[in-house]
Amino acid sequence: MAIAGLEKGITAELVTVTDAVKVYGRHKVLQDISLIIKQGECTALVGKNGSGKSTLLRMLAGLIRPTTGIRQAREGRLVTGYVPERFPPFTFTPWEFLLSAAAIRGMEKRAAGQELTDFMNQLGMENFMHVKMTQFSKGMLQKINLIQALMGAPDLLLLDEPLSGLDIKAQETLLRLLAALKRSGTAVVMSVHESTLIEQIADRVLLMKNGRIIKETSETALAASSVTRIVFRGIDPGTAQGLSRLSEATDYAAAEGIYELEVWSDATDIMLRRILDSGGSIVMVNPQEGMDILLKDGLNGLLNAAKGDR
Repeated sequence: MAIAGLEKGITAELVTVTDAVKVYGRHKVLQDISLIIKQGECTALVGKNGSGKSTLLRMLAGLIRPTTGIRQAREGRLVTGYVPERFPPFTFTPWEFLLSAAAIRGMEKRAAGQELTDFMNQLGMENFMHVKMTQFSKGMLQKINLIQALMGAPDLLLLDEPLSGLDIKAQETLLRLLAALKRSGTAVVMSVHESTLIEQIADRVLLMKNGRIIKETSETALAASSVTRIVFRGIDPGTAQGLSRLSEATDYAAAEGIYELEVWSDATDIMLRRILDSGGSIVMVNPQEGMDILLKDGLNGLLNAAKGDR
């Protein structure tokens, strides 16, 4: 069950995106995106790699503009913390880097020093305050990445795969920190593959595919969602890919003439008919339930097994 957000007062709209499209070259990375980010609300972005989650986070942060459509932030100052998926190993120490980041955010030096020290202690990094970050592991860099975004109690916190590289203790600490920020009114938007964050703090979940938001649901509804995996063969790759682009499909994989479509369970009969009408033959129909099914990424084990048997 998700932790409640702001308990009192009017929930303000921080960022609004309307009919946004983002194009790089000839490729539409985001298509027809419309959403409102509100104070004290946590939104989880779920989808396969390449579905547009990271691009949407950068747009919400104001780092990129829509090619068409509108991204509008509230009037006045909007303090935004952003955790990119990849954080480079700068030649600074955490103390040097985080104080500089705090200064850019407008924090007073003494207060910033106290806050970063507290975060470093909570994340088990107190002994590395003055060590060059070029010597850090992926997990250590991720902790610095998180601290720079958390400092100054941001109004809007954007997280791209925040649990990446973190040990269990650090993950638990991050959950506590995010829950406290949410209760104080911070809006959180996060791209995740793990169910833990969604179960603990997400108020709504946006499922993304091919740059579109194909479904909006709640944490509770997502956990109870059911999908059906249909494994089939006998049609050409172009036709199979066409079926995967239909709104009923949530995932697609192919290996040596065997195709797998994952569809919402209530659309199973419709998709089976379309496959048969296209000349395909059904190999397997496998209903599945639960949040982790929808959070997976990559080829299904059935297809890998089929490829390995040849």
